[in-house]
Amino acid sequence: MKSKKLPPDFLKEIKALEEAYLKNDDPIKQSGFYGGAARWRIEREPILDAISSDGDILDVGCANGYLLECLVKWAKKRKINLVPYGVDIGTRLIALAKKRMAEYARNFFVGNAWGWKPPRQFKYVYALYDCVPLQYLAEYTSRLLSRAVEPRGRLIIGAYGSKSQNLAPFDVSKFLLDAGFPVAGTSGGNNPPNSKFAWVDKS
Repeated sequence: MKSKKLPPDFLKEIKALEEAYLKNDDPIKQSGFYGGAARWRIEREPILDAISSDGDILDVGCANGYLLECLVKWAKKRKINLVPYGVDIGTRLIALAKKRMAEYARNFFVGNAWGWKPPRQFKYVYALYDCVPLQYLAEYTSRLLSRAVEPRGRLIIGAYGSKSQNLAPFDVSKFLLDAGFPVAGTSGGNNPPNSKFAWVDKS
């Protein structure tokens, strides 16, 4: 049986993000966020609530690598050492990520998040829920757990809302629980929350 592919229109939208992101020089805007540095940190640092010890972290859909750079820096303040890895469909975004984190340039890959097969597995894997259409999310979660997360590792799924559009973040925890995944923990950023994260451990 042929493996399911992402809808062409969705792939077109995802690929178009690269052009939109690269219209800016600000690394935060190049990551698709326009809320400023303070909100960037408040709404993303809670990803680290899922990380309690040293290890490798893979960001699926890493764009220009700025989030990884920040997570590594913020984690050090928590006495945690992270080694960054990233994958993104945008070749120019990955080129920026390699330049940004030149020490780890070999750790960045170009690939479609849905079909990409990582060269190895990782202790921590972070991915946004909207890297795939919602009807693909349960299978996508299973794929990441199987392919990308090492035994006793952790998959972190995130979602961001939009203050300008008055949109709350997608409830990733509820979705995962409803889909039968054992959620090991949750966190969120800002008040009211404009980001939500939930994680699943691999046995």
